[in-house]
Amino acid sequence: MKSIEEYDALVAEAKDRLITGVPKATKEDKKAVEVADPVLANELLAERSEIDDQMKALKARKDAIDAIIKDAIGTKDILLVHGAKVASIARWRETAVNTEYVKDNFAVADYPEMFKRANKSRLTVH
Repeated sequence: MKSIEEYDALVAEAKDRLITGVPKATKEDKKAVEVADPVLANELLAERSEIDDQMKALKARKDAIDAIIKDAIGTKDILLVHGAKVASIARWRETAVNTEYVKDNFAVADYPEMFKRANKSRLTVH
């Protein structure tokens, strides 16, 4: 695992060398871009993959600990250690909009004020 300084240096180098302004489309696919430095790109992707794996492992550990703490609290609200409050559970009810019902029964063309458009993007690393 790299240190924070090594990670910061890798990111800075990647910003300088991989983001070149106008991307060059490949001959085969006009929507695809060929990276300027394949070695650096692979290092960055490997670092991202390692971080993703660590985050998943940490989240699983945290969820397991949270489950134990919730079981310890049970139906009460507060967990104490030597009289000091260390954890608590807040419980509430919410009312949510049934979006599937709205989409099925109110057409966008007939009720445009009920809907809003948003541009979104998602990064998929293969």
